[in-house]
Amino acid sequence: MNNINNFDPLAWAGMDGNTNTAANENAQDTTVHSQTNASADELAKALAVGDELMARGANIAESYDDYLRLGFALAQGLGPDGRELYHRLCSQSTKYSEAECEKKWQQCLKTSDGRVTLATYYQMANQAGVDLGAVNRQFVPLVPSCHGPAQHGNDGGSSCASMIYYSDNQSVKQQNNISAMQRATSTQSRGTMAQVAQTPSGQEASHLVGPTFSGMLNPDSLPPLLRDAMMTQDSAEGRDMVVLAMLTLASGFMHNVKAVYDKRVVYPPFYLFVVAPTGSDKGMLPACLALVEPVANEIRSSNEAERCQYRVDKAKYDALDRKQKATATEPEEPPFRSAIIPVNASATAFYQDLAANNGWGAVFETEADTMTQTIKQDYGDYTSGLRKAFHHEPIEYSRRRDSEHVYIAEPKLSALITCTPGQVPLMLSPQNTENGLANRFLFYLQAGRHQWRNVFEDCEKSLKEQLAPLGQRFLRLYHEMEAKGPGKLVFTFNEEQKQNFNAFFAPLYNEQTGLFGDELDAFVKRLGLVTFRIAMVLTLLRRASQQPCFSPLDEPLVCNDTDFETAITIADCLISHTVQVYSHLLPHNQLIMSSNGRAMTQPEQAFWQELPQKFTTAEFIETAQSMGIPERTAKRYVGSFYTEFNLLIRVQRGHYVKK
Repeated sequence: MNNINNFDPLAWAGMDGNTNTAANENAQDTTVHSQTNASADELAKALAVGDELMARGANIAESYDDYLRLGFALAQGLGPDGRELYHRLCSQSTKYSEAECEKKWQQCLKTSDGRVTLATYYQMANQAGVDLGAVNRQFVPLVPSCHGPAQHGNDGGSSCASMIYYSDNQSVKQQNNISAMQRATSTQSRGTMAQVAQTPSGQEASHLVGPTFSGMLNPDSLPPLLRDAMMTQDSAEGRDMVVLAMLTLASGFMHNVKAVYDKRVVYPPFYLFVVAPTGSDKGMLPACLALVEPVANEIRSSNEAERCQYRVDKAKYDALDRKQKATATEPEEPPFRSAIIPVNASATAFYQDLAANNGWGAVFETEADTMTQTIKQDYGDYTSGLRKAFHHEPIEYSRRRDSEHVYIAEPKLSALITCTPGQVPLMLSPQNTENGLANRFLFYLQAGRHQWRNVFEDCEKSLKEQLAPLGQRFLRLYHEMEAKGPGKLVFTFNEEQKQNFNAFFAPLYNEQTGLFGDELDAFVKRLGLVTFRIAMVLTLLRRASQQPCFSPLDEPLVCNDTDFETAITIADCLISHTVQVYSHLLPHNQLIMSSNGRAMTQPEQAFWQELPQKFTTAEFIETAQSMGIPERTAKRYVGSFYTEFNLLIRVQRGHYVKK
């Protein structure tokens, strides 16, 4: 399964299909110390490409993923010599901070997985419009570009039809006859860049993919119930998704456990969005319902018994004569009760279902368009309830019909929703991005699997049948939580974990808000809250393997260090997924994207807004001077408005009209 951790730009660039993809998928991360200096020739080429980027005003490090990828590429390819170039290129972003950039550079210099190379930098530059062939021709190649006859591309650079690129578990030094520039140049006509080498545009959003975390977890250190679920999957991405699905669904059934976070009482439930292109393997997620189905079935059976008893009592009441009814109490019909709250309902019905289940439950929806169509209707917009339930804030509504009044003091709701990339902006409109619904969700980007797989492999048991025994183990845990009663189980970190938690999130917050501004503030803060909740769920799932699950004493449930590290590892992975969704999928009213996926910077937007509908070169220079923008910069901005953002029509030389 390809992902950002496993992607090898050299292997991807292979041109004859001999790439060892199996090795790519199974390669393990290694630590590389990039302290060697680059050759003078390679450094000169890299600097020449950097000069071209600066001349174009190209910002290739605007998103966090590109910022990090550029650092790894330069550190891996140039070593310490790449420091100045990294700062120069990053300074093109309005989010640039010299101190934070230097910190990130040192991290990239010391740690790398060996898969992102200098070729990635050249591919990023190529996407920004730099003619690598022209730059490459300025230098005399150290060695021939290939062993066989050369085939010349359209740009004049050479490429080898028979060239084999090594997979990530082979040393890059084995490719010493091919420079990174030549590798990148030879790929220019080889189709769309893979996601590690570009920032996707709207049409390429389905190719977004983030890192995986399951490979960094020791299965034997996980709660046994979660470990057994995870090991039903063969791929890292599959294991990730099963872990996240299990944690999300289980959290909605842990309403009796509480903790204090930021001076507020919180409960385990949280929300997760799995964003997967059409044809991906998200079909495994419905099978994960097997974890909570025994509890849901038990609640449903209990409710049906209540309703049957009601019908018996109602028949007896109706059989009474008028005098007997005067002294008898008419039985009250119990509401339908389900722990799985349906989303294709009106807001009133949604809240009513939640209230009927004593204010707690779980949402599970594999077709987000069902939910989207519902919340678009005035009667079906329960998004305010979702926002309130995330923080357990009271939900209250009244209906004139039947004089009904419902009050849910502390709603506790988990949500697992899957959708395609194109459904994200429909589900999370600009209003739902601004009002905070979007930042209440965790996001996981699933890659598309564009290949046929053996559909008859391991067909003895379906995934749901494999997970069914886990549901029985969870049922016992649920019964013991219920026996404790509301609020009797209290979760907490120990003092060291509290310090480590703050030590992890404080720099993460500064890093993300430094790169993306205040827009990422709430995303990171709520990621912290959800990380705390994940630690709660892990702690409770670990108790499922104990006999009994809880001691007779109502002592605090202290998170162990292994579960703490697991929660932090998951958060460290998901921030990358969140940033990609925020940058490329969530709609922003103020965001203007270029054809290659670059977001217009704030200075560019300010200048664009000041320009009139029609203007000349002299007029835009005058406008730029009034804003303190240098003439050369203004010309570069107008050039990008025309060529990159496609916002202008050139009527004649020096005369422009906004589209």
